[in-house]
Amino acid sequence: MGKSRYEPLVKLKKKSLDNAERALIGANNALSSASDKLNRAYEYLSHMTLPTEGTVSEFSQATAMIHAQHLSIEQCQQALEAAQLKQQQMREHFKAAMMEYEKFKYLEVQEMNAQIKMLKDQEAKMLDEIGTMIYKREVL
Repeated sequence: MGKSRYEPLVKLKKKSLDNAERALIGANNALSSASDKLNRAYEYLSHMTLPTEGTVSEFSQATAMIHAQHLSIEQCQQALEAAQLKQQQMREHFKAAMMEYEKFKYLEVQEMNAQIKMLKDQEAKMLDEIGTMIYKREVL
């Protein structure tokens, strides 16, 4: 049986699907990393305390460190939001690539089924013709 005319398209769509899947995995990893970084930043902030005694400079230094940690948390939250957005985009891209691949794969299967049906019909006609020829020989 010959090749399907959709075979090159199916291969191309499969490659596109694989690329989209890799991009989605990368986005999932980036999201996980951003989430872990944010959790570590919160954990570090929870261990920070203000001194109850000491000099004003020690108190100022501690408040500056806490303020810096709050800024770090804010940056981590922004990175997490960006990673979530990227993951959503990659998920949509993956869905679209999957639909395209499945569509062309379906068309390829339908064409192959049509070819098989055509071959079966040709075979049936040949068998009928052979049967007719054998019958005519026997009659003569």
